[in-house]
Amino acid sequence: MSREAVVVGSGAAGSAAAWELARRGWDVTVLERGRNLRPGLGQRPSGRLGTEYGSDEVKGYRGFGFPDAELEPYTTRTQAEASSGVARSAQGALGQLGAAVGGTSLHYNAKTPRFWKQDFSLLSDHGPIDGAQVADWPIGYDDLAPYYDLVERQVGVQGDRSAMPARTLEQSPRRRDFPMPPNPTGYAAGLLAEGARLVGMEPYPYPAAVNSEPRKGRPACNSCGMCSGFGCPINARGDALVSFLNPALRTGRVRVIERAFVDRVETTGNGRRARAVRYRDVRGKVHRIQASTVVLAGSPINTARLLLMSANRAHPTGLGNRSDQVGRNMMFHNFTIAAAFFPFTVHPLRAQSTTLQIDDLVGPFTGPEVSALGVPYLVGGIIQLGSGGPPINGAQLMAGFAGYGAAHKAAMRVGPHAGVAGSQLVHQDLPQAENRVDLDPDVTDFLGNPAARITYSPHRHEQAAAAYLGAQMLAAHQAAPQSIGAIVLPFPLINQGITYTAHLAGTARMGDDPRTSVCASSGRLHDVDNVFVADASTFPTFPGFNPTLTIMANSIRIARGIADGSAV
Repeated sequence: MSREAVVVGSGAAGSAAAWELARRGWDVTVLERGRNLRPGLGQRPSGRLGTEYGSDEVKGYRGFGFPDAELEPYTTRTQAEASSGVARSAQGALGQLGAAVGGTSLHYNAKTPRFWKQDFSLLSDHGPIDGAQVADWPIGYDDLAPYYDLVERQVGVQGDRSAMPARTLEQSPRRRDFPMPPNPTGYAAGLLAEGARLVGMEPYPYPAAVNSEPRKGRPACNSCGMCSGFGCPINARGDALVSFLNPALRTGRVRVIERAFVDRVETTGNGRRARAVRYRDVRGKVHRIQASTVVLAGSPINTARLLLMSANRAHPTGLGNRSDQVGRNMMFHNFTIAAAFFPFTVHPLRAQSTTLQIDDLVGPFTGPEVSALGVPYLVGGIIQLGSGGPPINGAQLMAGFAGYGAAHKAAMRVGPHAGVAGSQLVHQDLPQAENRVDLDPDVTDFLGNPAARITYSPHRHEQAAAAYLGAQMLAAHQAAPQSIGAIVLPFPLINQGITYTAHLAGTARMGDDPRTSVCASSGRLHDVDNVFVADASTFPTFPGFNPTLTIMANSIRIARGIADGSAV
């Protein structure tokens, strides 16, 4: 077997897969549609990584590190619109889905909780829900546990096992403590934690891939507070590029081709094996790379798009789509946001982004109150405690409430960057067959390839969870000492379409049955022997936890199976 691979995408999954393959002696070509924003990438022996994407909030308004909304558009619609024949109701950028070497982790806020044991067996444990394609994973927590350990050491995760609640440790057992102790708790998070404890909740330090002490030649975090949506200007944060791609490049076995727009995986005549990956450069010139092994890691939206664009005579509805499941079960994390207001500045940005976590609303929840909401059970997620927003975001938000002029100035004095302490609940999003990615019949990118079209509406479960759990979040914020009020904004109730977020999964689910899944537990497409999916496309369900740690762990598990020949 040739020990060469082409990896499509350089984000959390692609970088981790390239790293694992390279350290097992494989030669890897990584194709990335974005450009490199990190001077010094791959330089040896100890080239210092710079960043062109630090905590400068203006960059976020220039789409820095994101695809251009005009040149690489996505289109969206709701399920109701799709049913009534609406081709699309929106066109442009899609939330926080990045396009740069290092992928979306370039600007993630490095929260790295583990999924729980119960998350891998939702269907077996609690049964089906009408209108959802709830499924068990073909792997369990124990299959990922050694890879969780590996990723936490490689990216450098801080935390405190001794402070974790008993149920959390029961559901996500740890063989050792975190590589680093936690950063100091933010003042805003501390105030909210007091309120949470008064209503019986158990806050504890949030696991995060952020140095709390110097490690691997990178400094400790200086708590600038501008993690979410930005690059770390001092490289205190571990991410796909810093922790996996850069060391992989320095082995000499990995190369990255940036601005490579992959539009087809070509197969042999019978369709059983991939033979080449085709891409175009920014000028439209076509290139082909011969491929003995292909690893797809472009994100659930773009992986599904590529599989569908790779249709041929042997795969007329898309590569690996004999089950008609490619693109289906598109899942986004919805969020319920709560905030407590204080008559003084609580400095929400003077800390690492979100320093405390609460697991009390993970669930599942059953009983008459849940049944009255029209679902047999509710599964929630974690609460991220104590976040705030930068001044520009606060100014926009306050203008919506107070207008402009003197009223706006007064509102800004207690805005999200000053007198407001916020938190958010990450919601489990159930898979639905009609929440899907397909190819837009009319809209194309600047190279003429069809845009990805996302059809999405939240399930009744998400709406019920927002109502049921939002009330408990509100109570905790109202109990915060010295608060003068609190609000809760349950977005699954407010939005009937996509809640724009970098958390997404589904579209190429893994499973044991080729009739109901796209790839095996090894990540290999059921229909193609040498094409593997390594990103969150493989997730059968989407638990209410930040997904990056699990994406990286699962990608390394898949890459190791490829390298040692056990992937079947």
